[in-house]
Amino acid sequence: MKKAKIVYPVALGLILGLAWMCNSMKAGMAEPTPEYVGSDVCAMCHSDVVKKWSFATHRRTLLDKDPAKRGCEACHGPGGAHVAGGGDKTKIIRPQLLKPEDAAHICLKCHTQEKVTLWPTSQHARSKLTCTKCHDPHSVGEKSLLSEMDSKRLLMEGLTKSIKDAELAVNALPADSPEKDAQTKKLDELKAERVKLEKSLKSEETVYHQSAEPYVCYNCHKAQEVQSHLPSHHPLEEGKMKCSDCHNPHGGTNGMLKEETVTETCRTCHAEKAGPFVFEHVPVTEDCTNCHKPHGSVQDNLLTQPQAFLCQKCHANTHAPRGSATRFAERYTTCTKCHTMIHGSDTDKVFFN
Repeated sequence: MKKAKIVYPVALGLILGLAWMCNSMKAGMAEPTPEYVGSDVCAMCHSDVVKKWSFATHRRTLLDKDPAKRGCEACHGPGGAHVAGGGDKTKIIRPQLLKPEDAAHICLKCHTQEKVTLWPTSQHARSKLTCTKCHDPHSVGEKSLLSEMDSKRLLMEGLTKSIKDAELAVNALPADSPEKDAQTKKLDELKAERVKLEKSLKSEETVYHQSAEPYVCYNCHKAQEVQSHLPSHHPLEEGKMKCSDCHNPHGGTNGMLKEETVTETCRTCHAEKAGPFVFEHVPVTEDCTNCHKPHGSVQDNLLTQPQAFLCQKCHANTHAPRGSATRFAERYTTCTKCHTMIHGSDTDKVFFN
């Protein structure tokens, strides 16, 4: 018993001593503090990327006091080891080589908006997509591109008008007169300027179609792209709306919709269909897609099929085939000619006026 009383404290002391030595060795072998070098140093080798990046939204990170969230190193990590290694690619963070969830974590470090932080719940995240699949952190945003294009289109309209006025002036002047020669020279200059502007505008439109909604979405969602070109469609091609007006590409608790349901999403624009009505049309209150194809249709008003056939899915044989041929044709082609308040009515249970 006496030996045991002596051995146990000694063994415990040895164990504690070894643990202290291990911790001391780890502390001595700790990695040095990461060294941040700043975006100016990055520009010495990556001038083209930094030049493009300097016009992008991410340039605002240069104002952040935290070096871990400032400039190039906000996404690529401290560049000291990379620079010291002569540009060793293994000593810098390259998001395109990371796992999707790790790459997304870099973006979520700064992008803390509610709609973005829902990313882990999205179908896109479950499909192992990364942020850079849709976004280019080094380029200007689509709004900037669109603004530049709109300005140049206005300039194009002005040039076209000036060219027409100059052509009228040239035709009105007498031949071989100094005034005609001067006006002809001015006309040639205007035409040359318009050709130059057309080339610039065409190149910007190409970039815009590669980087802006809905074209980015169409890279994967080909069926929706085809539907958007059908005779009846939402005005995406016309530039009056975009995919994210209805969808949150970063996810959500209700799938990829911005609102709780399909119906609530539609009502953000079509408020006149929302009611409440005294006499409600049940399919309308359940789900708008009972009758409509939101991405495009060959039928009027985005209907899933010709109106009469659509209505007769629920209201079979409502009208007996009697009366004149004209009356029969009206009843079996355009139901809303009589039932004008088809989304709901406060005055009539069969949705008349």
